[in-house]
Amino acid sequence: KKIVVDQVSSFKMGSPEDSSNFINAVIDEKAFDKIASYIDYIKEQDDAEIVVGGNYDKSKGYFIEPTVVLTTNAKFRTMCEEIFGPVLTVFVYDAEDYEATLDLVDGTSDYALTGSIIANDRYAINLAMKKLE
Repeated sequence: KKIVVDQVSSFKMGSPEDSSNFINAVIDEKAFDKIASYIDYIKEQDDAEIVVGGNYDKSKGYFIEPTVVLTTNAKFRTMCEEIFGPVLTVFVYDAEDYEATLDLVDGTSDYALTGSIIANDRYAINLAMKKLE
């Protein structure tokens, strides 16, 4: 957790005119308001916590801090809906539940726009490729 907080906290946010900025404003006020509403929703829930970020400000552009959410609910709203903003939701599963978790991932959304499998175990990668085709 500390590594994620340290890394995300190191991201510099600001104008795209400054190439040292890693995070820029979201596209427009409509997008800003939608993403901010997700963050507000997360703050009200008992089965999720914001690990880092979670702040936003549109007084000088539509800036939203990169936000990492940890949930205990595999079907948490931000696990199932695309946000199109700097919000990442993490669900930690037990290693023995890997195959069931792949089934869960495969059935969570009709779109499958984003996702990743990170593993050192070739069997785990091959199983993921077969189940998520």
